[in-house]
Amino acid sequence: MSAAPDADRLIELERILARSKAGFAAAGDTDADPVLLHLASVPIERIRQFTSELQARPQSGSDDIALVTMRLLLNDYATAVAHLRAVARLAVTRVEKAALDIRDSRKQLRREEKLLIKRSGRPDGDTEPGADT
Repeated sequence: MSAAPDADRLIELERILARSKAGFAAAGDTDADPVLLHLASVPIERIRQFTSELQARPQSGSDDIALVTMRLLLNDYATAVAHLRAVARLAVTRVEKAALDIRDSRKQLRREEKLLIKRSGRPDGDTEPGADT
């Protein structure tokens, strides 16, 4: 393998890494929703670029540049999985909180219905105003 294609491949890896660092810095908005921050931190474009680099290389054996590219790609996959797991945990927390809020609202509604029934002097089973039979 000649030095010129290797140098070009290294320059391309450096370009991918430099471009993605700028994207990660832009995702650091502290007022944003944590879910959006996690999703913005998933290095999707970088994963695509590393995958393209690996597919574009000659298939005759493996070389050090391909090994570095694979390591970077695996690191990005691990990062993506960690961020997506965090998003899933946040989603579970939000759903559980919503379920508790719904349960509390139902309890409050039942209490208010019972109070209205007692105030109107109707039997417990009679919830319609005019349903005296």
